[in-house]
Amino acid sequence: MRTRDPNDQTSRGCVTEEHFFDDGTVFTDEDAFIEKCKHAFKNGYSIALRGMEFRSEKVAAIASALADLFGQPSVGANIYFSPAGSQGLARHYDDHCVLVWQLLGSKKWTVWPNPKPLLPRLYEPFDPLDGNLDESSGRVEVLHEGDMMYIPRGYVHEARTDVSGSEVNDCSLHLTLAIEVEAPFEWEGFAHIALHCWAEKQQLRGSQSVEFEGKAGASLSAIVLHVAIRLLSDSEPVFRKACMVAAKAATSSSSCTSTTTHLEALRSSQRSTFDEILRKIDQSCSIKEALERIVSAVRERDDGAFQWMSWLRHLPQQGTAAGYIIDFCNVLGALEALVEAFDSDPGQALDGLTAFKSGFCRRVAYEDACEAFGTLLEMYRMARTQYMRGMLALHGAGAHVS
Repeated sequence: MRTRDPNDQTSRGCVTEEHFFDDGTVFTDEDAFIEKCKHAFKNGYSIALRGMEFRSEKVAAIASALADLFGQPSVGANIYFSPAGSQGLARHYDDHCVLVWQLLGSKKWTVWPNPKPLLPRLYEPFDPLDGNLDESSGRVEVLHEGDMMYIPRGYVHEARTDVSGSEVNDCSLHLTLAIEVEAPFEWEGFAHIALHCWAEKQQLRGSQSVEFEGKAGASLSAIVLHVAIRLLSDSEPVFRKACMVAAKAATSSSSCTSTTTHLEALRSSQRSTFDEILRKIDQSCSIKEALERIVSAVRERDDGAFQWMSWLRHLPQQGTAAGYIIDFCNVLGALEALVEAFDSDPGQALDGLTAFKSGFCRRVAYEDACEAFGTLLEMYRMARTQYMRGMLALHGAGAHVS
């Protein structure tokens, strides 16, 4: 890809970006493909090799170590090889945090701060860039061989190989490491996990919400609060931040004391963040709005409205004494009982659910949530590692990734 006129950035930030192989052509002749790439490179196109964690065992090891360090399931890796005096990707922002590692040559980066309070979520549609982006507010950094730079998600950035003041404007090779925060591993996800664990305990104790006595009990009340938390996360920035309760420190015998101190500070910070989230849920979560959304979705048979919670199916469910278990991939059936109860006595249902919310915020066990979070994280990592090993073997790069 290349950006033909980097000085003509439009409000969408990417319309000047061109892709050499944009027609889906598949090359069976390796030599012909290499010649095409050489031709594109000579004409200002950057070469991007995506998914390097699936192609190189060494890159895979780096990606896995970073995932451990940040307490996330995976880290993606791409390599970009750019000719002199060029810009590959047009000005843009990412839905993940990025570590840039300059491997060869130099590259000039301009990074603009994120003006929006909410971080972009992984896989969500991108918003158009602000056409009034202040050029002077961008921070310029020149990376030389061996340098690294961190770019938070949501921060607009661009990079060029025409480094002013450099004696030689040569080609550039850099590796990007994308720290991808999937939905279960944001703080919103942790709140959902904590709620699920607490609701399961209520089921085991035989506690049922007054307004939903019967087959579902606390599980049905929990779904309402899950929806309320989701709605709150659309306006509260802290819910979209990465949860790092499972972060691991890099092992180093020379800095054992400082590492321990750092981990203790991180754990204390994470606990404080959870306490802040509980306060926001207790004070700002609207049960009424959640019920209105649920009633509307049930009456319109809009199952897509709850697909965001499908990952909760990976968490264990004990079920009720009658063996009732919530199907998080299809919650409409369960919610019909909720709507029926709400229609029969809205006031009682609202009061009972508000009390349920307060009980959760005051009595939830942080340690239970951390344990469930860690178990889910390992499940995601195992699936990712198995796929990575298969791809490495396919590319003949070995498969010794832990």
